[in-house]
Amino acid sequence: MEAINNHSKRRSITASQKKRLCEKKVNSLLSTKNYVLAKEFGISTAQVSQILHNKEKWLSIVEDSFEAKAKRQRSPRYPSIEEALALWLEHATGDSQVVTGAILQKKALDFALLLGESSFTGSSGWLDKFKKRISAKQHAIRGEANSAPLERLPEMREELRDIIKDYELADTYNCDETGLYWKMLPSKTISTQHVIGTKKSKDRTTVLLTCNATGSHKLKPLVIHKYKNPRALRHIDKSSLPVTYYWNKQAWMQSSIFNSFLKSFNNMMRRENRHVILLLDNFSSHTVADYEGLSNVRVHFLPPNTTSHLQPLDSGIIYSFKVSSLVLVAFLIANLKLFLFYYRLTTGNGFVRIGFPLTMNRK
Repeated sequence: MEAINNHSKRRSITASQKKRLCEKKVNSLLSTKNYVLAKEFGISTAQVSQILHNKEKWLSIVEDSFEAKAKRQRSPRYPSIEEALALWLEHATGDSQVVTGAILQKKALDFALLLGESSFTGSSGWLDKFKKRISAKQHAIRGEANSAPLERLPEMREELRDIIKDYELADTYNCDETGLYWKMLPSKTISTQHVIGTKKSKDRTTVLLTCNATGSHKLKPLVIHKYKNPRALRHIDKSSLPVTYYWNKQAWMQSSIFNSFLKSFNNMMRRENRHVILLLDNFSSHTVADYEGLSNVRVHFLPPNTTSHLQPLDSGIIYSFKVSSLVLVAFLIANLKLFLFYYRLTTGNGFVRIGFPLTMNRK
């Protein structure tokens, strides 16, 4: 058996490693010997004994936190202030309040005054270390889920089930709009070196997606562009496109477009002799001009501010559509550039016209 030198230079390990050491000791069927753990983690048996003596502390460490990565556990200079501030931040986050670094510093100074810590200054350096100690980071505020009346969501779901119970899943439809920045490429790429980015394109279209609950029927996407005849669609019959094409100056959904869509959808269902229900949110442009004309489509508006909780298309379908669109755009652009590069190599032509002029520098 190889001996462990307890008199060698003391080696520090991270809190995360100490946690794994304690887990190995606690969870092993046959209790792992301390000298085995010492050899595995490259420390002395005395250190192993000391770590195991405080195993409750190490087992409570949160993985991926700043504390888990630290080798030395330093106590804060003002523990009472930080404890009060961490508790306040937890409550503020639970109430969906916006908290900035300046707000944290101001609140810390308030606690310092209450606790009689006159030497506390709440500097930027202290703030950075405090955020690391509690594993707090700056996060982007996304979505609108907290706008919903959360306490009534179970009741609303039951009401919705009661409304659609008379319809087959194949006859239960949902539609929703999304903005598509169709020229915006993915922000990440695979490369062997650093890649310099370019300004992001803000060219936007609105896309209305419609499908049924089983996914067996997906209507052609309704696309709203800014121009009636964009250059790429000149001399092309728009009825032959894989989308239903509309336009207005802002590329937004309008009541006239929405009612045209409803009329077309109702005619489709009438030809198929089907009676369906269409679920949609209460967006201002979703105004029905002629309910009596909808002989085969029942329109039901979801409660306000519940899109992120009750609308099926908002539960990953629109996201998947956008990801697929970006991948396709990136693929087409990459292949176009490859084609132009090959054309230049084989012809030596520095000017190519493929629907639009593209100037290429000669070497």
